[in-house]
Amino acid sequence: MARPGQGGSPPFRRGGREKDHPMLSSIRLLTVAAVLSVTSCTYIATTPSRPYTGTMTGGTLSEAAARQERELTVQLAGSGASITNTGNQLRVILPEAVSFAPGSVTLTPGFMPALREVARSLNSHPSSTIRVVGHTDSVGSEMYNKQLSQERALAVARALIRYGVPSSRISYSGRGSGEPITSNATAAGRAMNQRVEVVITPTN
Repeated sequence: MARPGQGGSPPFRRGGREKDHPMLSSIRLLTVAAVLSVTSCTYIATTPSRPYTGTMTGGTLSEAAARQERELTVQLAGSGASITNTGNQLRVILPEAVSFAPGSVTLTPGFMPALREVARSLNSHPSSTIRVVGHTDSVGSEMYNKQLSQERALAVARALIRYGVPSSRISYSGRGSGEPITSNATAAGRAMNQRVEVVITPTN
């Protein structure tokens, strides 16, 4: 769209000087008024007129992702893992208490069936990307916590790949103690912060 004064018909010339035709002046006034009107509008989200198959811009998960959340809640019941719906992502939270021994980067054998269920769900719902993110409490040096969280995230990512999730869909990282979900002042809080999250983001 041309800016006011750019493009369009040239101005009329009168007496060797450029002067706007009255009609052009009226058009410009209308254009300025329209721009001011648009910039002052408040946009209101409306309900789609037909079923929406992708992630909605208002932060609402698609029906497929909502169904995946329900399925995971059932499949992971009793495992110690939990599901959080952020509005545009699903986060599968794997607490250290059930997934790793303290200070270890080796997954506990008893937790592998739960990871198998996560992988099965990811394979059943392929239209998503997966980020595996490790977190720790604030005990120890940040360098140690960063490495511990990254190696735990890698262990989970490798397990998902072993159970059939394409590696092209998965990335991993370790955040150390930088993103606690609660205070580290108590043992219970530190246990909650020691976790790996599998972050599922729908792609359509």
